[in-house]
Amino acid sequence: MTTENLSGRSAIVTGGGSGIGQAIALELTAAGVNCVIAGRREEVLAETVGRNAGPGRIVHIGADIRDPGDRGRVVQAAIEQFGGLDILVNNAGITSLTPMLEYSVAEWRNVFATHAEAAFFLAQAAIPELRKSSQARIINIGSVYGSLGINNDYYGDGLPWDNASGSGPVREFAYAAAKGAVLQLTRELATAVGRWGITVNSVTPGMIPVDAIPMREATRERLSRMTPIGRVGKPEEIATVVRFVAGAGSSFMTGSELRADGGWSIW
Repeated sequence: MTTENLSGRSAIVTGGGSGIGQAIALELTAAGVNCVIAGRREEVLAETVGRNAGPGRIVHIGADIRDPGDRGRVVQAAIEQFGGLDILVNNAGITSLTPMLEYSVAEWRNVFATHAEAAFFLAQAAIPELRKSSQARIINIGSVYGSLGINNDYYGDGLPWDNASGSGPVREFAYAAAKGAVLQLTRELATAVGRWGITVNSVTPGMIPVDAIPMREATRERLSRMTPIGRVGKPEEIATVVRFVAGAGSSFMTGSELRADGGWSIW
């Protein structure tokens, strides 16, 4: 996507211990960015630190981004470690796969708190420091399922249409709704902070298998057939898009959604 050197800049990447978040942190440090990665599992955060071979440094901090105090600690860590903040990547996420009629309020709120609520309030905590940067970026990681419905047939037994209790299809209700909220939040934030020199964009992955959520081979084959490129994607292919958005080449882009989905959403 770009070979731009981003040395001297600093970033926060939530959920940086595995999957797409880990790939983003490693891609940014390869470009010279110093990163604070945050998450609840310090052992996987430490693994990301150990994999870093770039000129940029990675510092990890155990934090629950649903917690207001932890959000403040993450921002403060970037300031203390690197002298400021230029880039915020809201990547951390969870899902909840439950039959429709069994879905609980607690599940719904937990998923929304991790995605939409944390993205807004972490941005709120970071914006005073981002305003000091000459090239400030907020990058929200979305999902094609924030604007498209899931077809259970693609996932086989992983997402059955019904069950013995007659509770309806297993789906990612809160995840899909929260990712839709993140997309609109991107537009709202972009409108609000553009005059402060901060751009806000979202990067939308398509089908990206990650180690934390094993994908059955039959599911991978079905998803590959339904992707115009003919295969599922890799976390690194999302990370390179984030690196572009973090750089100078995206300076006139804000409120945009960049889809890296192999064409999944075009048919």
